[in-house]
Amino acid sequence: MTEDKRLEQSILLQDLGVVLGSLGIAHLLRRQIAEVLPVLKPSVPVRDHVHLLLIFLPTWAWFAGRLGLQQVRLLVGPLLDLVRALLWTQAWGAAAIAVILVAVQFSINRSLIVLFLAVSTLLLVVAKLAQRSWVQRTRGQVLALVLEGTDEAARELQTLRGRCVERMSAAEVGPLHDRLRQGGVDEVVLPGELERERLRGLVAACEEVGVPALVRLDRVGPTLARPRAEMLGATLYLSYQRHEPDRPSLLIKGLLDRTLAAAGLIMTAPLMLVVAVLVKLTSRGPVLFVQRRGGLNGRPFPMLKFRTMREGAEKERQALLAANEMDGPVFKIANDPRVTPIGRLLRRTSIDELPQLLNVVAGHMSLVGPRPLPIVETRDLVGPFRRRLSMKPGLTCLWQVSGRNELGFEEWMTMDLEYVDNWSLGLDLALLLRTLPAMLSGRGAR
Repeated sequence: MTEDKRLEQSILLQDLGVVLGSLGIAHLLRRQIAEVLPVLKPSVPVRDHVHLLLIFLPTWAWFAGRLGLQQVRLLVGPLLDLVRALLWTQAWGAAAIAVILVAVQFSINRSLIVLFLAVSTLLLVVAKLAQRSWVQRTRGQVLALVLEGTDEAARELQTLRGRCVERMSAAEVGPLHDRLRQGGVDEVVLPGELERERLRGLVAACEEVGVPALVRLDRVGPTLARPRAEMLGATLYLSYQRHEPDRPSLLIKGLLDRTLAAAGLIMTAPLMLVVAVLVKLTSRGPVLFVQRRGGLNGRPFPMLKFRTMREGAEKERQALLAANEMDGPVFKIANDPRVTPIGRLLRRTSIDELPQLLNVVAGHMSLVGPRPLPIVETRDLVGPFRRRLSMKPGLTCLWQVSGRNELGFEEWMTMDLEYVDNWSLGLDLALLLRTLPAMLSGRGAR
Protein backbone atom coordinates (compact mmCIF):
# COMPACT_ATOMS: atom_id res chain seq x y z
CA MET A 1 0.00 0.00 0.00
CA THR A 2 1.42 3.41 -0.95
CA GLU A 3 1.93 6.17 1.59
CA ASP A 4 -0.79 8.26 -0.08
CA LYS A 5 -3.28 5.37 0.18
CA ARG A 6 -2.59 4.95 3.90
CA LEU A 7 -3.01 8.67 4.37
CA GLU A 8 -6.30 8.69 2.46
CA GLN A 9 -7.65 5.78 4.52
CA SER A 10 -6.74 7.67 7.69
CA ILE A 11 -8.59 10.73 6.40
CA LEU A 12 -11.66 8.61 5.62
CA LEU A 13 -11.70 7.25 9.18
CA GLN A 14 -11.41 10.80 10.49
CA ASP A 15 -14.37 11.88 8.34
CA LEU A 16 -16.51 8.96 9.55
CA GLY A 17 -15.61 9.89 13.14
CA VAL A 18 -16.77 13.45 12.47
CA VAL A 19 -20.06 12.15 11.02
CA LEU A 20 -20.67 9.91 14.06
CA GLY A 21 -19.81 12.73 16.45
CA SER A 22 -22.17 15.04 14.57
CA LEU A 23 -25.11 12.77 15.37
CA GLY A 24 -24.37 12.96 19.10
CA ILE A 25 -23.97 16.74 18.98
CA ALA A 26 -27.19 17.11 16.96
CA HIS A 27 -29.05 14.99 19.53
CA LEU A 28 -27.86 17.22 22.38
CA LEU A 29 -28.77 20.37 20.44
CA ARG A 30 -32.24 19.07 19.67
CA ARG A 31 -32.83 18.26 23.32
CA GLN A 32 -31.96 21.86 24.23
CA ILE A 33 -34.17 23.24 21.44
CA ALA A 34 -37.07 20.98 22.52
CA GLU A 35 -37.01 22.59 25.96
CA VAL A 36 -37.47 26.00 24.34
CA LEU A 37 -39.97 24.84 21.67
CA PRO A 38 -42.52 22.48 23.29
CA VAL A 39 -44.14 21.88 19.88
CA LEU A 40 -41.33 19.47 18.99
CA LYS A 41 -41.97 15.79 19.61
CA PRO A 42 -40.12 14.09 22.48
CA SER A 43 -36.55 13.13 21.60
CA VAL A 44 -35.96 9.59 20.37
CA PRO A 45 -32.86 8.01 22.03
CA VAL A 46 -29.68 8.03 19.96
CA ARG A 47 -29.53 4.22 20.05
CA ASP A 48 -32.75 4.10 18.02
CA HIS A 49 -30.89 5.73 15.13
CA VAL A 50 -28.27 2.98 14.85
CA HIS A 51 -30.19 1.19 12.08
CA LEU A 52 -30.20 4.44 10.11
CA LEU A 53 -26.43 4.83 10.49
CA LEU A 54 -25.86 1.26 9.29
CA ILE A 55 -27.30 2.32 5.93
CA PHE A 56 -26.22 5.96 5.87
CA LEU A 57 -22.52 5.53 6.73
CA PRO A 58 -21.65 3.02 3.96
CA THR A 59 -23.61 5.13 1.46
CA TRP A 60 -21.85 8.30 2.56
CA ALA A 61 -18.43 6.62 2.48
CA TRP A 62 -19.08 5.20 -1.02
CA PHE A 63 -20.02 8.56 -2.48
CA ALA A 64 -17.13 10.25 -0.67
CA GLY A 65 -14.81 7.74 -2.33
CA ARG A 66 -16.35 8.27 -5.76
CA LEU A 67 -16.04 12.05 -5.43
CA GLY A 68 -12.47 11.80 -4.12
CA LEU A 69 -13.24 13.55 -0.83
CA GLN A 70 -10.29 11.86 0.90
CA GLN A 71 -7.85 11.99 -2.01
CA VAL A 72 -4.61 13.87 -1.50
CA ARG A 73 -4.88 15.56 -4.90
CA LEU A 74 -8.26 17.07 -3.91
CA LEU A 75 -7.06 18.16 -0.48
CA VAL A 76 -4.05 20.01 -1.87
CA GLY A 77 -5.90 21.30 -4.95
CA PRO A 78 -8.26 24.29 -5.34
CA LEU A 79 -10.37 24.91 -2.22
CA LEU A 80 -13.54 25.33 -4.29
CA ASP A 81 -13.20 21.79 -5.67
CA LEU A 82 -12.86 20.40 -2.14
CA VAL A 83 -15.94 22.24 -0.87
CA ARG A 84 -17.93 21.19 -3.95
CA ALA A 85 -17.06 17.51 -3.40
CA LEU A 86 -18.04 17.77 0.27
CA LEU A 87 -21.42 19.38 -0.48
CA TRP A 88 -22.19 16.77 -3.16
CA THR A 89 -21.33 13.97 -0.73
CA GLN A 90 -23.63 15.48 1.89
CA ALA A 91 -26.38 15.87 -0.72
CA TRP A 92 -26.16 12.21 -1.70
CA GLY A 93 -26.17 11.25 1.99
CA ALA A 94 -29.31 13.32 2.53
CA ALA A 95 -30.92 11.62 -0.47
CA ALA A 96 -30.08 8.21 1.03
CA ILE A 97 -31.75 9.21 4.32
CA ALA A 98 -34.83 10.44 2.43
CA VAL A 99 -35.14 7.13 0.58
CA ILE A 100 -34.77 5.20 3.85
CA LEU A 101 -37.45 7.28 5.57
CA VAL A 102 -39.87 6.85 2.67
CA ALA A 103 -39.25 3.12 2.28
CA VAL A 104 -39.37 2.21 5.99
CA GLN A 105 -41.35 4.02 8.65
CA PHE A 106 -38.88 4.44 11.52
CA SER A 107 -39.62 6.09 14.83
CA ILE A 108 -37.31 9.04 14.33
CA ASN A 109 -37.14 12.78 14.87
CA ARG A 110 -36.99 14.42 11.45
CA SER A 111 -35.86 17.68 13.05
CA LEU A 112 -32.88 15.71 14.39
CA ILE A 113 -32.00 14.65 10.84
CA VAL A 114 -32.01 18.30 9.70
CA LEU A 115 -29.78 19.26 12.61
CA PHE A 116 -27.50 16.28 11.96
CA LEU A 117 -26.98 17.28 8.32
CA ALA A 118 -26.32 20.90 9.25
CA VAL A 119 -23.91 20.05 12.08
CA SER A 120 -22.07 17.37 10.09
CA THR A 121 -21.65 19.71 7.12
CA LEU A 122 -20.24 22.46 9.33
CA LEU A 123 -17.88 20.12 11.20
CA LEU A 124 -16.75 18.40 8.01
CA VAL A 125 -15.86 21.78 6.48
CA VAL A 126 -13.75 22.54 9.56
CA ALA A 127 -12.20 19.05 9.41
CA LYS A 128 -11.41 19.39 5.72
CA LEU A 129 -9.70 22.73 6.25
CA ALA A 130 -7.60 21.20 9.02
CA GLN A 131 -6.80 18.13 6.90
CA ARG A 132 -5.94 20.36 3.97
CA SER A 133 -3.47 22.35 6.05
CA TRP A 134 -2.00 19.17 7.53
CA VAL A 135 -1.61 17.41 4.16
CA GLN A 136 -0.10 20.47 2.51
CA ARG A 137 2.39 20.71 5.37
CA THR A 138 3.33 17.01 5.48
CA ARG A 139 3.16 16.33 1.72
CA GLY A 140 5.18 19.44 1.06
CA GLN A 141 8.05 17.75 2.86
CA VAL A 142 8.05 14.93 0.30
CA LEU A 143 10.69 15.55 -2.40
CA ALA A 144 10.09 14.34 -5.95
CA LEU A 145 13.09 14.22 -8.27
CA VAL A 146 11.98 14.94 -11.87
CA LEU A 147 14.42 13.89 -14.58
CA GLU A 148 14.82 15.61 -17.93
CA GLY A 149 13.49 18.89 -16.48
CA THR A 150 9.88 18.10 -17.42
CA ASP A 151 8.02 21.22 -16.33
CA GLU A 152 4.63 19.61 -16.86
CA ALA A 153 5.47 16.71 -14.51
CA ALA A 154 6.80 19.12 -11.91
CA ARG A 155 3.65 21.23 -12.09
CA GLU A 156 1.38 18.19 -11.76
CA LEU A 157 3.27 16.89 -8.73
CA GLN A 158 3.12 20.27 -7.05
CA THR A 159 -0.57 20.96 -7.69
CA LEU A 160 -2.05 17.45 -7.54
CA ARG A 161 0.11 15.82 -4.85
CA GLY A 162 1.58 18.77 -2.97
CA ARG A 163 5.18 17.65 -3.54
CA CYS A 164 8.38 19.63 -3.34
CA VAL A 165 10.06 19.20 -6.72
CA GLU A 166 13.72 19.03 -7.67
CA ARG A 167 14.63 18.98 -11.36
CA MET A 168 17.50 16.96 -12.78
CA SER A 169 18.47 17.67 -16.38
CA ALA A 170 20.35 14.46 -17.22
CA ALA A 171 18.43 11.18 -17.44
CA GLU A 172 21.58 9.11 -16.89
CA VAL A 173 22.19 6.30 -14.44
CA GLY A 174 25.43 7.72 -13.03
CA PRO A 175 24.15 11.18 -12.05
CA LEU A 176 20.95 9.61 -10.68
CA HIS A 177 23.01 7.21 -8.51
CA ASP A 178 25.02 10.13 -7.17
CA ARG A 179 21.93 12.19 -6.34
CA LEU A 180 20.15 9.30 -4.63
CA ARG A 181 23.22 8.57 -2.48
CA GLN A 182 22.97 12.11 -1.11
CA GLY A 183 19.54 11.17 0.31
CA GLY A 184 16.38 13.16 0.82
CA VAL A 185 14.61 11.96 -2.35
CA ASP A 186 11.23 10.28 -1.79
CA GLU A 187 10.26 9.47 -5.40
CA VAL A 188 11.68 9.81 -8.91
CA VAL A 189 9.78 10.70 -12.10
CA LEU A 190 11.27 9.26 -15.29
CA PRO A 191 10.43 10.21 -18.88
CA GLY A 192 8.73 7.41 -20.80
CA GLU A 193 10.35 7.94 -24.21
CA LEU A 194 13.74 6.48 -23.25
CA GLU A 195 15.29 3.32 -24.71
CA ARG A 196 14.37 0.18 -22.80
CA GLU A 197 17.87 -0.56 -21.45
CA ARG A 198 18.40 3.03 -20.36
CA LEU A 199 15.02 3.13 -18.64
CA ARG A 200 15.71 -0.21 -16.98
CA GLY A 201 18.97 1.11 -15.55
CA LEU A 202 17.26 4.19 -14.10
CA VAL A 203 14.52 2.07 -12.52
CA ALA A 204 17.16 -0.27 -11.07
CA ALA A 205 18.95 2.71 -9.52
CA CYS A 206 15.71 3.69 -7.79
CA GLU A 207 15.05 0.12 -6.66
CA GLU A 208 18.55 -0.05 -5.17
CA VAL A 209 17.70 2.62 -2.60
CA GLY A 210 14.00 1.67 -2.25
CA VAL A 211 12.63 4.84 -3.86
CA PRO A 212 9.53 4.48 -6.12
CA ALA A 213 10.09 5.30 -9.80
CA LEU A 214 7.17 6.89 -11.69
CA VAL A 215 7.41 6.46 -15.47
CA ARG A 216 5.40 8.94 -17.54
CA LEU A 217 3.16 7.32 -20.17
CA ASP A 218 1.55 10.39 -21.75
CA ARG A 219 4.19 10.92 -24.47
CA VAL A 220 2.32 8.80 -26.99
CA GLY A 221 1.55 11.38 -29.66
CA PRO A 222 -1.18 14.03 -29.85
CA THR A 223 -3.52 11.85 -31.89
CA LEU A 224 -3.93 9.22 -29.16
CA ALA A 225 -6.08 9.42 -26.07
CA ARG A 226 -4.54 9.44 -22.60
CA PRO A 227 -3.70 5.83 -21.60
CA ARG A 228 -4.51 4.01 -18.38
CA ALA A 229 -2.99 0.79 -17.09
CA GLU A 230 -5.17 -2.32 -16.87
CA MET A 231 -4.24 -5.79 -15.63
CA LEU A 232 -5.61 -8.86 -17.44
CA GLY A 233 -4.38 -11.85 -15.54
CA ALA A 234 -0.63 -11.42 -15.15
CA THR A 235 -0.33 -9.12 -18.20
CA LEU A 236 -0.30 -5.32 -18.06
CA TYR A 237 -2.07 -3.49 -20.90
CA LEU A 238 -2.38 0.20 -21.72
CA SER A 239 -5.97 1.15 -22.50
CA TYR A 240 -6.57 4.21 -24.69
CA GLN A 241 -9.94 5.96 -24.44
CA ARG A 242 -10.61 9.66 -24.91
CA HIS A 243 -13.26 9.78 -22.20
CA GLU A 244 -14.01 6.94 -19.80
CA PRO A 245 -17.35 7.59 -18.04
CA ASP A 246 -17.44 6.94 -14.32
CA ARG A 247 -18.88 3.41 -13.98
CA PRO A 248 -20.72 3.95 -10.67
CA SER A 249 -22.28 7.13 -12.08
CA LEU A 250 -23.40 5.17 -15.15
CA LEU A 251 -25.02 2.63 -12.83
CA ILE A 252 -26.89 5.42 -11.06
CA LYS A 253 -27.86 6.86 -14.45
CA GLY A 254 -29.31 3.49 -15.50
CA LEU A 255 -31.33 3.13 -12.29
CA LEU A 256 -32.66 6.68 -12.56
CA ASP A 257 -33.50 6.14 -16.23
CA ARG A 258 -35.67 3.12 -15.56
CA THR A 259 -37.29 4.58 -12.45
CA LEU A 260 -38.16 7.94 -14.03
CA ALA A 261 -39.24 6.33 -17.32
CA ALA A 262 -41.60 3.95 -15.49
CA ALA A 263 -43.05 6.91 -13.59
CA GLY A 264 -43.36 8.82 -16.87
CA LEU A 265 -45.25 5.95 -18.48
CA ILE A 266 -47.75 5.92 -15.62
CA MET A 267 -48.26 9.71 -15.68
CA THR A 268 -48.59 9.98 -19.46
CA ALA A 269 -50.69 6.84 -19.97
CA PRO A 270 -54.01 8.78 -20.34
CA LEU A 271 -52.41 11.17 -22.88
CA MET A 272 -50.87 8.30 -24.85
CA LEU A 273 -54.23 6.52 -24.94
CA VAL A 274 -55.88 9.63 -26.43
CA VAL A 275 -53.05 10.01 -28.97
CA ALA A 276 -53.29 6.36 -29.94
CA VAL A 277 -57.02 6.73 -30.66
CA LEU A 278 -56.43 9.92 -32.71
CA VAL A 279 -53.67 8.30 -34.77
CA LYS A 280 -55.87 5.28 -35.47
CA LEU A 281 -58.91 7.35 -36.42
CA THR A 282 -57.16 9.88 -38.67
CA SER A 283 -55.12 7.57 -40.94
CA ARG A 284 -54.75 3.96 -41.92
CA GLY A 285 -51.97 1.89 -40.40
CA PRO A 286 -50.66 0.86 -36.98
CA VAL A 287 -50.61 3.23 -34.01
CA LEU A 288 -46.91 2.72 -33.34
CA PHE A 289 -44.07 3.08 -35.81
CA VAL A 290 -41.20 0.68 -35.08
CA GLN A 291 -37.85 1.42 -36.71
CA ARG A 292 -34.44 -0.20 -36.29
CA ARG A 293 -31.98 2.38 -35.03
CA GLY A 294 -28.36 2.40 -33.91
CA GLY A 295 -27.95 2.03 -30.16
CA LEU A 296 -24.92 1.74 -27.87
CA ASN A 297 -21.82 1.08 -29.98
CA GLY A 298 -24.04 0.87 -33.06
CA ARG A 299 -26.08 -2.18 -31.94
CA PRO A 300 -29.52 -2.11 -33.63
CA PHE A 301 -32.65 -1.90 -31.48
CA PRO A 302 -36.36 -1.37 -32.27
CA MET A 303 -37.22 2.26 -31.47
CA LEU A 304 -40.89 3.08 -30.84
CA LYS A 305 -42.77 6.21 -31.89
CA PHE A 306 -46.37 7.17 -32.50
CA ARG A 307 -46.85 6.90 -36.25
CA THR A 308 -46.79 10.42 -37.75
CA MET A 309 -46.61 9.46 -41.45
CA ARG A 310 -48.98 7.70 -43.78
CA GLU A 311 -48.70 3.96 -44.14
CA GLY A 312 -45.81 2.83 -46.37
CA ALA A 313 -43.88 6.10 -45.96
CA GLU A 314 -40.56 4.27 -45.60
CA LYS A 315 -40.83 2.98 -49.16
CA GLU A 316 -41.12 6.59 -50.44
CA ARG A 317 -37.86 7.72 -48.81
CA GLN A 318 -35.67 6.97 -51.83
CA ALA A 319 -37.84 9.09 -54.12
CA LEU A 320 -37.55 12.08 -51.76
CA LEU A 321 -33.77 12.03 -51.27
CA ALA A 322 -33.32 14.91 -53.71
CA ALA A 323 -35.41 17.13 -51.40
CA ASN A 324 -33.26 16.41 -48.34
CA GLU A 325 -32.50 19.66 -46.46
CA MET A 326 -29.91 18.26 -44.05
CA ASP A 327 -26.25 17.94 -44.95
CA GLY A 328 -24.42 14.73 -44.09
CA PRO A 329 -26.00 11.26 -44.10
CA VAL A 330 -29.12 12.41 -42.21
CA PHE A 331 -32.46 12.76 -44.04
CA LYS A 332 -34.77 15.64 -42.99
CA ILE A 333 -37.45 17.62 -44.87
CA ALA A 334 -39.24 20.62 -43.33
CA ASN A 335 -42.57 19.98 -45.04
CA ASP A 336 -42.42 16.24 -45.55
CA PRO A 337 -45.46 15.29 -47.68
CA ARG A 338 -45.68 11.92 -45.95
CA VAL A 339 -46.53 13.43 -42.54
CA THR A 340 -50.21 13.32 -41.54
CA PRO A 341 -52.01 16.38 -40.09
CA ILE A 342 -52.12 14.87 -36.60
CA GLY A 343 -48.52 13.77 -37.11
CA ARG A 344 -47.37 17.37 -37.58
CA LEU A 345 -48.86 18.32 -34.22
CA LEU A 346 -47.29 15.29 -32.53
CA ARG A 347 -43.88 16.10 -33.99
CA ARG A 348 -44.02 19.77 -33.10
CA THR A 349 -44.78 18.94 -29.45
CA SER A 350 -42.50 15.83 -29.40
CA ILE A 351 -45.44 13.79 -28.11
CA ASP A 352 -44.67 11.22 -30.81
CA GLU A 353 -41.52 10.33 -28.81
CA LEU A 354 -43.40 9.28 -25.65
CA PRO A 355 -43.48 5.53 -26.49
CA GLN A 356 -39.68 5.60 -26.26
CA LEU A 357 -40.13 5.57 -22.50
CA LEU A 358 -40.66 1.84 -23.08
CA ASN A 359 -37.26 1.72 -24.79
CA VAL A 360 -35.74 3.37 -21.71
CA VAL A 361 -37.36 0.87 -19.35
CA ALA A 362 -36.11 -1.96 -21.60
CA GLY A 363 -32.57 -0.58 -21.46
CA HIS A 364 -32.28 0.27 -25.18
CA MET A 365 -32.17 3.99 -24.49
CA SER A 366 -31.50 6.54 -21.77
CA LEU A 367 -33.47 9.65 -20.85
CA VAL A 368 -30.50 11.78 -21.95
CA GLY A 369 -28.08 10.87 -24.71
CA PRO A 370 -27.38 11.39 -28.43
CA ARG A 371 -30.52 10.87 -30.51
CA PRO A 372 -30.47 7.45 -32.24
CA LEU A 373 -30.23 7.47 -36.04
CA PRO A 374 -31.78 4.92 -38.41
CA ILE A 375 -29.47 2.00 -39.18
CA VAL A 376 -28.67 3.24 -42.69
CA GLU A 377 -27.64 6.66 -41.34
CA THR A 378 -25.73 5.12 -38.44
CA ARG A 379 -23.63 3.06 -40.84
CA ASP A 380 -22.82 6.17 -42.88
CA LEU A 381 -21.28 8.00 -39.92
CA VAL A 382 -17.53 8.35 -40.43
CA GLY A 383 -14.49 9.55 -38.52
CA PRO A 384 -14.82 10.96 -34.99
CA PHE A 385 -18.59 11.33 -35.38
CA ARG A 386 -18.91 7.61 -34.65
CA ARG A 387 -17.76 8.32 -31.09
CA ARG A 388 -21.29 9.52 -30.35
CA LEU A 389 -22.26 5.82 -30.40
CA SER A 390 -20.13 5.18 -27.30
CA MET A 391 -22.98 6.49 -25.10
CA LYS A 392 -26.45 4.98 -24.95
CA PRO A 393 -28.89 7.01 -27.11
CA GLY A 394 -31.46 9.17 -25.35
CA LEU A 395 -34.85 10.82 -25.54
CA THR A 396 -33.29 14.25 -25.28
CA CYS A 397 -29.82 15.68 -25.78
CA LEU A 398 -27.88 18.90 -26.21
CA TRP A 399 -28.95 19.07 -29.89
CA GLN A 400 -32.59 18.53 -28.93
CA VAL A 401 -32.68 21.56 -26.64
CA SER A 402 -30.54 23.79 -28.88
CA GLY A 403 -32.65 24.09 -32.00
CA ARG A 404 -32.75 20.55 -33.43
CA ASN A 405 -33.23 20.66 -37.18
CA GLU A 406 -32.28 24.34 -37.39
CA LEU A 407 -28.69 23.19 -36.83
CA GLY A 408 -26.43 21.71 -39.49
CA PHE A 409 -25.23 18.11 -39.39
CA GLU A 410 -21.67 18.90 -38.24
CA GLU A 411 -22.93 21.26 -35.52
CA TRP A 412 -25.31 18.51 -34.37
CA MET A 413 -22.53 15.91 -34.25
CA THR A 414 -20.19 18.35 -32.47
CA MET A 415 -22.80 18.86 -29.75
CA ASP A 416 -23.17 15.10 -29.34
CA LEU A 417 -19.40 14.69 -28.99
CA GLU A 418 -19.33 17.53 -26.47
CA TYR A 419 -21.94 15.66 -24.44
CA VAL A 420 -20.07 12.33 -24.67
CA ASP A 421 -16.70 13.83 -23.69
CA ASN A 422 -18.09 15.88 -20.79
CA TRP A 423 -20.84 13.61 -19.52
CA SER A 424 -21.89 13.77 -15.88
CA LEU A 425 -25.09 13.28 -13.88
CA GLY A 426 -25.24 17.04 -13.39
CA LEU A 427 -25.16 17.59 -17.16
CA ASP A 428 -28.04 15.12 -17.60
CA LEU A 429 -30.08 16.98 -14.99
CA ALA A 430 -29.43 20.31 -16.70
CA LEU A 431 -30.54 18.93 -20.09
CA LEU A 432 -33.68 17.38 -18.60
CA LEU A 433 -34.61 20.75 -17.08
CA ARG A 434 -34.11 22.43 -20.49
CA THR A 435 -36.14 19.82 -22.37
CA LEU A 436 -39.66 20.89 -21.32
CA PRO A 437 -39.23 24.53 -22.46
CA ALA A 438 -37.75 23.25 -25.73
CA MET A 439 -40.76 20.97 -26.26
CA LEU A 440 -43.22 23.76 -25.53
CA SER A 441 -41.51 26.14 -27.93
CA GLY A 442 -41.35 23.51 -30.68
CA ARG A 443 -38.20 25.18 -32.04
CA GLY A 444 -36.57 23.18 -34.81
CA ALA A 445 -39.17 20.38 -34.71
CA ARG A 446 -40.11 18.76 -38.02
